[in-house]
Amino acid sequence: MKSFDKPPGCGVCHLLPVTDWNVLSDDELKVLDAGHRPYDYAAGDTVYAMGDPNRGVYCLSSGTVGIRKLDTEGNSVLLHMAYPGDVMGYRSFLAEGEHRTTAETLGPCRNCLIDSTTVSRLLGENPQLGIQFMKRATGELEQAHDSIIKGATLSNRARLAHLLLVMTKKHGRVTDDGSRSIDLPVSRRDLASMVGTRHETLSRIMGRLEEDGIASFSGRNVVVPCLDNLAAEISGSA
Repeated sequence: MKSFDKPPGCGVCHLLPVTDWNVLSDDELKVLDAGHRPYDYAAGDTVYAMGDPNRGVYCLSSGTVGIRKLDTEGNSVLLHMAYPGDVMGYRSFLAEGEHRTTAETLGPCRNCLIDSTTVSRLLGENPQLGIQFMKRATGELEQAHDSIIKGATLSNRARLAHLLLVMTKKHGRVTDDGSRSIDLPVSRRDLASMVGTRHETLSRIMGRLEEDGIASFSGRNVVVPCLDNLAAEISGSA
């Protein structure tokens, strides 16, 4: 992890329009500038860990971060991923408690830490910022509910298909022959935890998808010849 002595201004950040900070005035953005510090991380670095005291909130500037939690057996489960513009650690900040999850970089990343004093001041001066955090929390809660519903109504194969479709939007590209190539940011073990099944079961499902021509898997690369056929896996399982 590398810190920068002279952080760039938040008011000129290209991500500002899509962040929770876009409700701040010019004067409030100056407060944010003074209270934030960017850090560069390598792949596999820990931004914060479960049980760590909260130091403020983190705004992801580049890269992808995995938000993890330990299950009852001590296994690390990947809950979801954060992308540029996302704010992390705000729930433990609002709860004035320790971090309940671990944030681990899935590749080279830059994160900006906004210290707790600055965040408290901005929340006091601009109630809209608190509403932004509430909207973010509500969205994450809705995603969690959707995951519970999918776990109860879809097969493991359909849940994997859905996850691949979601990752296509962030990590996919169109190849010369019109198929989609997805560079997965996570391991197959993480994929299994996100689908809600065992690693061995996931491997068997991948094999069947390959046999049926739905997708092919090589390491962390997935090729999907036809997105409609992948989407049909979900509708056919409902």
